[in-house]
Amino acid sequence: MTYATLQTDAADYLHRNDLSAKMPGFIALAESTLFRELHVKDMAVSVTGTTTGEYATLPADFGTVQRVTTVAGSAEYSLDYRAQDYTPTGQSYPTEYALESNKLRIWGASTGQPYTLYYIPNLAALSDSNTTNWLLSNAPDLYLYSTALEAAKYIRDAQEVATLTPMVGALIDSVRRASERKGQPATGSMQIKPRR
Repeated sequence: MTYATLQTDAADYLHRNDLSAKMPGFIALAESTLFRELHVKDMAVSVTGTTTGEYATLPADFGTVQRVTTVAGSAEYSLDYRAQDYTPTGQSYPTEYALESNKLRIWGASTGQPYTLYYIPNLAALSDSNTTNWLLSNAPDLYLYSTALEAAKYIRDAQEVATLTPMVGALIDSVRRASERKGQPATGSMQIKPRR
């Protein structure tokens, strides 16, 4: 499915041929909901850099942090998240990070501190020049029904809105669960054992 076929398929689903000019707007509305709800692990990427003081610039496509690491000596350390100001004590390397003013702050870092940011990027919105993205490739049904839902709201088709709303919710959950399952073994002798 592509951006163009999504528009056609959504109109076909609703049995309407008079909404073509409005379809890009319905897709954009659907994306505004979907992009808020979905931060899929499959899309995770990483970027490395060094700090300027305690700060580093976030990537342009930054969506959600997965984890942040830094190097001290020859070892890599995962940083913990800290929401409020504090003064680090007793450590020879940074141990915590925060997000401030659209920047990554690594508490206690000095200029040149190496870091790796593992993050889930924001999805790129569909357009005539960007005809597909990860979500459209992996969950075309979710895109289709979300777009149709926005169109149904516009044409005030209460019955279709009532049908599509739970369907879209279930598909969002399905995409989340599928992403979570990818990191887990399906079968075999692997077991999670309690700590002793």
